[in-house]
Order: sequence, then structure tokens, then C-alpha cells
Amino acid sequence: MSSIRALAGQLAARSDAELRQLFAARPDLCLPPVPDFSALAARACTRISLQRVLENLSRPELEVLEAVVLSTDVDAGRSANARSLQPLLVPQPGTAGQLDLDACLARLQDLALLLRAAPLSSDNSAFPADDGGDLLQPPAYLPVASLAEALGPYPAGLGRSYAALAAASQVAADHLVRTVRLLREAGYELPTESPETGSGERTAPAATRAASAAAELDRWLSDPRTWPELIAQAPEHTAELLGKFRRSPLGALPHPLAGSGPREATSPIDWLAAHGLLVPIDATHVELPCPAGLAVRGGALADPWHTMPPAATARPIRDSLRDNAAFSAVAETLRLVAELLDQVRRGPVATLRAGGVGIREVRRLADSLRVEADETSWLLELSAAAGLLILDVDTSRWVVHADAMFGSLARQDQWLLLVSAWLQLDRAPSLVGGRTPSDTAINALAAEASRPDAPAVRRRVLEALDELCTPGSAAGSTDVPDNKPDSAAPASTPAPSPEQVTGYLVWRRPRQQRRFERLVPGILTEAARLGLLGSGALTGLGRALAQDRLAEAVELLAAQLPEPLQEFVLQADLTAVAPGYLAPDIAAELSLLSTAEGQGPATIYRFSADSIRHALDAGRDAAQILGFLTRHSATGVPQPLGYLVKDTANRHGVLRLGAAASFLRSDDADMLTDLLADPRTARLGLRRLAPTVAVSRTASRDLLAALRQWGYAPAPEADDGVALGGGTGAGARTGSFAADGTPAEGAATAKAGRAPSSFPVKTNPWELTAEASAAQLAALRSTGTPAGPAAEAGPLLTLETLRTAIRLKQRVRIGIVDPDGNHRRQVMLPLSVSGGRLRVFDPDRDSERTVSIHRVMDIELLEGS
Repeated sequence: MSSIRALAGQLAARSDAELRQLFAARPDLCLPPVPDFSALAARACTRISLQRVLENLSRPELEVLEAVVLSTDVDAGRSANARSLQPLLVPQPGTAGQLDLDACLARLQDLALLLRAAPLSSDNSAFPADDGGDLLQPPAYLPVASLAEALGPYPAGLGRSYAALAAASQVAADHLVRTVRLLREAGYELPTESPETGSGERTAPAATRAASAAAELDRWLSDPRTWPELIAQAPEHTAELLGKFRRSPLGALPHPLAGSGPREATSPIDWLAAHGLLVPIDATHVELPCPAGLAVRGGALADPWHTMPPAATARPIRDSLRDNAAFSAVAETLRLVAELLDQVRRGPVATLRAGGVGIREVRRLADSLRVEADETSWLLELSAAAGLLILDVDTSRWVVHADAMFGSLARQDQWLLLVSAWLQLDRAPSLVGGRTPSDTAINALAAEASRPDAPAVRRRVLEALDELCTPGSAAGSTDVPDNKPDSAAPASTPAPSPEQVTGYLVWRRPRQQRRFERLVPGILTEAARLGLLGSGALTGLGRALAQDRLAEAVELLAAQLPEPLQEFVLQADLTAVAPGYLAPDIAAELSLLSTAEGQGPATIYRFSADSIRHALDAGRDAAQILGFLTRHSATGVPQPLGYLVKDTANRHGVLRLGAAASFLRSDDADMLTDLLADPRTARLGLRRLAPTVAVSRTASRDLLAALRQWGYAPAPEADDGVALGGGTGAGARTGSFAADGTPAEGAATAKAGRAPSSFPVKTNPWELTAEASAAQLAALRSTGTPAGPAAEAGPLLTLETLRTAIRLKQRVRIGIVDPDGNHRRQVMLPLSVSGGRLRVFDPDRDSERTVSIHRVMDIELLEGS
């Protein structure tokens, strides 16, 4: 029976609550909605949907699923149950009964990964449910369609079967036929096939002889007496060689195989190949077949079956030390972000032509902030994610958002803004400074650091830390040293290492191992900078975020952070000392007047003529500067500092520099006066510099067109002052300035407006709402189980039938639409299907053909062909 049709019927028999649980676990099944249960089952059997749900299985669940796939045969109706799987799964020592195998199989069925089958008979095959079988038999299961393909070519780290190797490689097929013949000649008793397909039939087709040899080797190794007898005859170091195949069934040949018979082979590799235990798949590689790999493991697919997370010894951290480290990190991060914004206001951050911020620009900012380059890159990424920095598309520079009011927010609100942006950031700042697989450098704010899965990984890291750092939980109670000999001992929290966190996450989701190993260490460092970790232990802030209690985290932070200081100490050596964290507005103003030295909360600020001049350029005057210093200095303003401010202010502004896009001059001062008084010229931004000279913020080309439209007769002027176009009178002349202040014809004005956010909010495409789930459930119940396949299920049912015919080598009656639109039905033998193309053998033409899958309209499996 079709796996998709069987799954459709079983899904239709589920209750509404069970279907809602399925939709919650696999939201892609109903996004977008499906019309009926056939389409739902078809979508559940697609490879991409199966791969998504496999990524969320724990290691014990995945090992059980692999055992079901390897021990069942859908075509032969051989299913599996907890009793038949028990010998294949050896629990970890001391964990017997920790994970119920029946419950694990039931969960996999709830996820639509397994089908309920009829109970098993004595020969381990399914018999009809009404056959009156053993009522004590546990439920039996079969894998759904495409599950074996979604698991990959080597489930449980075992190689392919002999039959699959013979069908996939001509080198392997020839080797198997030759090996069976030499084994018989050497005196080994191999089971024989029937006379019609026996391997001794020299006139049989090559494919038939290879399949027969594969079946004989499979049955030979299935005999429990075969493997001990073979290993007893093996050369020295054969067991060590076989041990190297426990993680992967593939191996590279150090030298070509000798090709000797079973009795002549002396080296371990040649001996294993001569006995069919290693099969060459090409000239340089061999594969350990599944029966041989299972024998190497003693008949167990998972030994041990990892029913418990890896044991970890986490060092305890006193809660007081943890909280001190965490709140100090929060205050430091907030200070650095405010200082970064101030630095960017002074000079926008340049970008590379290929995108991102180059290492030189990062180092410039790092020197200004007095931190390392990697932390500067993270601050840039975090500020951009929070919308504090935006990319100006006109200048290709990162600038401070015009509406950014970070300094005016309370510190707990500043933290909330940053941590919310960090949780949603679809980038991995920790990758900055590394290299891509193509050996390209990863720069800050560059596309190479984009990781759409980063928010999900951060969420899983916080959840794992919550479990690991919770005493009494299955994960948190693993070998934590007892540092509390009595009730008076201070409270402590386990601090797992990055390796322990990664190992626990890999146990929870083994198919995501590579992304965890790449991202988790950087995520832990970033979490510590935001106060979610303190000295490696999870803080109250981190636990609140892990449990989605963000408001509680904000209240906790507001209660724990000390109030910012309103005063600093001025010294006679032209320095100011901030004994703690200053209020954001005071720190920003002090940074404008001076240059910070050192790092940390107790910062030293040094005043100089250059720093005072910078404040004067920003619009401050001597009175404002001295007034600010007087109000917020705990010791008054020293005389040297007062003299420095007044002397610098007296020399400031003797020369003035401004910006203009064009100029207008005329020998007739009265004409220029009338022009400036004309109300129509107000939008041109004209300003008089001298009786005969005015400047404008409008480009010279636009200024020239506007004046001529209003009846004036200006003439453009060249770089040497000569009027262009023959103008010699006393009329007005126009010119333009380049960016450096020199005249340049056609200089454009700066475009107004802000660039769009460089980090747009992305919604999860598989986020299922209660309304969508209810609507999908109503649609399914209104249609019921259709008699025929739905439009979405039809192509998948066709592929399932084709793959079944290929495995069983059965002919099919197939309906094909030719390029002229004619529908023809023919009997063919499918050979392979991949890439949207079907390769078939046409008996009428006695040749092979290739047919596009989209031209196949219907297909029927011919029994007994």
C-alpha cells in the first residue's frame, strides 16, 4: 500500500487536539494551508519537510528512527516494534529505563515520521490486524515515504546494503560477483539463489548476477555463525582496521587492491575485500556494507543508545560574584555603545566597495573606544541591529540615526533595546574576522556574516543554559561539585563551559552539530557582555529571557544597577576623573570637551586645546563650557583649565569656513540687492557675503535656470572668472563649488532624507498562529479523506510508485503526454529517477529512454512483472 495514502488515512483518524499538536511541531505542513488529508500527508512526506523535523529530534529519538529505517522493509511489509528494536539499542550504563522505547516510538509517530502497521508475526513481518495475532505484541511501525532519503546515505553511520552497492556502482557489482565465486571455490558454504536467478547461471544478465551475489552475501553474513568464524581467520590488525569504520563506512585505499582470493590475501584490507566485507566503489575508495558494519558492532545499531545527555562537571560560581560580573558587563556595554555613537557622530564609518566595514576602520574605532577589534565589530553589529546606526545610501557610510535617543533613555531601557535587537539579529557577529569557505574575509556589517538561523540558535542556547544551570533538572544535576557543606554556605550556580553547552545542544539536536560548534562560543561571549551570563553562570536576567519573562528582567536590572553619577573630579593637571558611571548626558558632554583615557567605569578625561576647539566647533562657547564644568565638578574649576578654555575661545572663529553649492556675483550691487529682496528667490538659499557676492545652497545649473525663468539674465562663469556664452555686461554671473571648496560646474546638492534600515525585521515564515491552525483544521474536517489524490499529492504519489518499481524491478504502465499533447500509455521498466527526469527501459524499442517527470500523467504498478 502507498505510504502517503496510509498516512493520509491515519492523519484523518486523529483527534483535533492531536492534529493541533502536529501543526505546532511541524508548522510547515499547513503553511500555506492544504485542502485535504491527502495533500497534508504528501507534504509531510516531502524530503524538505522531513529534514526540518529531523533537525529538531534529540539524539536518542534520532537513533531510534534510524533503527526503524534500517530494520524495516516497506516493500516486503516487514515492520518493527519496541520488542524487535530492543537488541539493536543498548542503553548507556546505569540509564536503563530512563527513556521508554515505546514512548519514543509513539512520539515519532505523532510527528508523522512513522506509520502504524499491523502487529508482527513470528517471522518479524506484519500480518493483518484482524488475523488474531498476539494481543501482547507492542505496536508496530513503518517509516513514511522519503524518510530514508532524508536521513542521508549512511544512517547510524552504517554503509549501504550489498544490493544498493551493486546497483550504484559497476565496480562494486563486478567485485561482488567475483567474490562470491572465489568464496565458493575456497570452500565457503554460501546460500544459493533459485535456478532462475542463481549466480552460477553464466548466461544471466550482469545486473541479475550482481543482485544475486549481493543477496547471497547478505544471507551469509546474517547467519550468526559466520562472523565469529571469519574474524578467527583474519590477519593481525584486522580488528583495529574495522574499528576505524565505526563513525563512517567509507575509507580511502592507500594502495590498489591486490585482487587475490580469500586464501591468498595477507593484508587486512585485501583480506576484508576478498571476503566481501569491504566493497570497492571506485579505484580509490571502499565501503563497509551494512551487514558487515552491524556485525562489527556486535549486532547493535546504537551501542550505547544515548538516552541521557553527556555527563558534565560544571564549576560552581557564587551568585554574588556572578551578579557583580554580569551587572558590570551591562554597564560597560551601555557605556561603550554610547561612546561609539558619539564617535560615529564625529566621523561616519566608511564602508568597503565590496560591502562591510574594513579592518582599518574597525581599528580606528577600537583605538577611540580603547577596546579590542572583535568587541568593536560586535558593538557595530549590535548598534546597527538596534537601529542606532543606519547606512547612508548616498555616501555609503554608517551614520547615527537622526531619531536615535539612546543617551536620553534610562539604562534598563537602553539594555532592553540592545538585548531585544540581539535576540532577533539574523547575523553572527562572532564570525567577523574569520574566513568564508571560499577564503574571503568576513568584515563587520558585511553580507558574509548573515546567518538566518542565528536567532533560533540563541534561543536554544538560553534554553540549554537554563536547563544546565537549574539544580535538580536532568541536565543541571550532572556531577556539579558540592561546595555547600552547611546551610550557611553562600548560594552558587553551575557555570558550564562552552564545550559542555555545545555538547548538550548536540545531544538535543544532533543534526545541527556543525552550526552549534560554529556559533555557540561566540553567542556565549555576547551573552556575557549583555549580562545574561556572569563568570560563565546563568544570571537572573538570562533565566528570565530563557523563560520569555522580559518585563521581569527589566525590573531586575533597574533594581540592581547603581544610579549614575552626576559629578566628576577636576584636577589641576587638566584632567577629570569619573569615579564611576556618569549619567549618559553628562558623559556625552564631557566626551565632547575632552579625550577619554583608559577604560572601565573609573575613566580619566584629559582636556587640551584641540578638545576644547572641538567643543567650540560643535556650537559651544566659553561661558557654556565653564558653566557645565562648574555645575558638575565636585572640586570646582582649576585655574589652568579656566585659562585654557578662555584662551582657546578667544582664538576660535577668526577665520570662518562654510559650505555652498554655487555663488553669484555682480558688479552692480543694487541689482544684487533687488535680487535678494525678490520673494521668489527665498527657496534658493541665497546669502550675501559682500556687496557684490552672494552664495547659494542650490546647484549652479538649477540657480541659472531659475533666474532666467524669472526674467534675469545671468551668465555662467568659468574657473578663470571669464563669463561663458559671451556675457560681458554688469549682469549677474553664477558658478559652483566642489566638495573641497573649489569651483566645479554641475556640483550636486546633498540629498535629504534618511536611508532605510539596513537590518529590516524578518518574520519567521513558519510561525503558526492559533487562527491559522484552527482554519486549517476546519478545512480538513470539511473535506474529509478524498477518494482520489489531491493535486498536491499526485506528483508525490507518482514518485513513490516509481521508486517502488525501481527497488522491486517491476514494470509499470505509464501514461505520458508527448510534446504534441498526445496521451499515450506504455508498459516500461523504470531504472532511475532524479533531477526531474525518469530513465526507463522501453521493451517495444529495446532501448532506454529519458522522460521528464512533468509529462507523466498516471502510473500503475504491474504485479508479477
